[in-house]
Amino acid sequence: MAEALVAREALADVLAALSRVRTLRFEARSQAGTGWDGVGTGEVRVSSPQPGVVLFEEAGVWQAERPGAAGVAFRNVFRWTAVGERLRLEHLRQGPDHPVFLFDLAWAGEGSWHTVQPHLCAADVYAAQLHCEADAISVAWTIRGPRKDEAIRYRYGAAT
Repeated sequence: MAEALVAREALADVLAALSRVRTLRFEARSQAGTGWDGVGTGEVRVSSPQPGVVLFEEAGVWQAERPGAAGVAFRNVFRWTAVGERLRLEHLRQGPDHPVFLFDLAWAGEGSWHTVQPHLCAADVYAAQLHCEADAISVAWTIRGPRKDEAIRYRYGAAT
């Protein structure tokens, strides 16, 4: 019972931290030679349409590390939702009424959240770990599959 209370408090803390995010930076690395090595930077517009829900509207530019590569604009909308004692992440590329479930994260202690069960997309497996820091949130993604071996490290910065 005490562990459940601590997990619910940690969930409230991570939702509050997500609500303070305003910037993002991510670094993508591929061990599979897909050419997805690069860095993205941008801004995050945050809203909370209801208690226990935080929306991230991300926009920025991703720059591949290939010689001569042009920057590519990106946009994403993610929904973070408290579900019981877990934190759910969904991609809203098809709109808020048709979310693409990515995974649930469970509290792992000391500001860390880990994927409960990896997300399968065709033959690819997506997993992540989230860690709350004093002034930022880091999210480390892995994508593994027959032709993928990717790592993406996000750092979400709080408003100053």
